[in-house]
Amino acid sequence: MSAAAECLAWVGGTWMAIAIAAAGIKPRPRRRPPLPQRTPADVYRDVDQCRARRAEEQAADDLDHCWHIWPQADRAAVIAEAQHRIDNAKQQRTEET
Repeated sequence: MSAAAECLAWVGGTWMAIAIAAAGIKPRPRRRPPLPQRTPADVYRDVDQCRARRAEEQAADDLDHCWHIWPQADRAAVIAEAQHRIDNAKQQRTEET
């Protein structure tokens, strides 16, 4: 046999082996795991947890907002009291004269 004929025989034989192997291999059906069975109690528990988490986040946001308005609340109270005393003293001095 010539070299070209041998090459074609090898190529044809290889393709034939691939075709036979592909025909012999059956695809397996993919099986999904069963879906979890959730009860209404599970759903309500998840909803309650979500609501509690949202309430905590809202409370944290409110606290952050307060800190932006009054970064040092105790210091702000001291300053307000001092300002009140100064204003009262000024008013008493103006009333005396």
